[in-house]
Amino acid sequence: MIILPLLALLVAPPQTPANQKAHKVVAQAIATLGGGHYLQANERSGTGRAYSFNSSGELNDPGTVFWAYYRDPADERIELTKKRDVVYIYAHGQGWEITYKGVAPILRKQLTQYQDTSAHSLDVILKQWAADPQTLMIYQGVSQLDQAQIESVSFTTQSGDNATVDFSLTTHLPARVSWRKDDPDTGGHYVESVIYGNWAQIGAIYTPLMLDHYEGDQRLDQRYFTSVSFAPFSDALFTPKPLGKH
Repeated sequence: MIILPLLALLVAPPQTPANQKAHKVVAQAIATLGGGHYLQANERSGTGRAYSFNSSGELNDPGTVFWAYYRDPADERIELTKKRDVVYIYAHGQGWEITYKGVAPILRKQLTQYQDTSAHSLDVILKQWAADPQTLMIYQGVSQLDQAQIESVSFTTQSGDNATVDFSLTTHLPARVSWRKDDPDTGGHYVESVIYGNWAQIGAIYTPLMLDHYEGDQRLDQRYFTSVSFAPFSDALFTPKPLGKH
């Protein structure tokens, strides 16, 4: 006789004021992003410039031009340099690097890092986690990020994965996603985050044109988009082939 109530608790988290407020904030953000147009857009491409930073927060180099193709939830193709002669493909749980030398598997550590970042992307959280009734969403209140007011919502999935999304209190657009990472080398912990900025409306969808990736307080890299499209593209982009072969 006790089993049924326990099963009911496993189906969906209990409704509390903090939980209800979180759902309201997330629903408002999704509506601002484009509602159904945003939720159904699973392909995105764009071009821009990518930058990397050293441990002092200084630019490593002048940056490089890039072309990126992304498909929900974790397939991506990135082409670097003006000649587009360095390519990274992440698809079907695998990764490849393509250069003039040919096609080679991406190092396991690099692939694991990409998969972890993708698993905590804004799209995964808002399109998958938020849609799952077993995901616990809790409103964390109002604070500040870069002198702007934000309200935060924490997400915890049924499997125990978690992340926090900060939303602008004025525009309702996402400002940052953060999650805890374990360092396998030191055994310590740190917070990894992506800050979203320079939002622009592309058709019916709002999309960020600038993404800053952090480990703790250290900025690792930045992508600055000059153009973005939600038009579909070929599956062949995610098939690793030597450069010049189609």
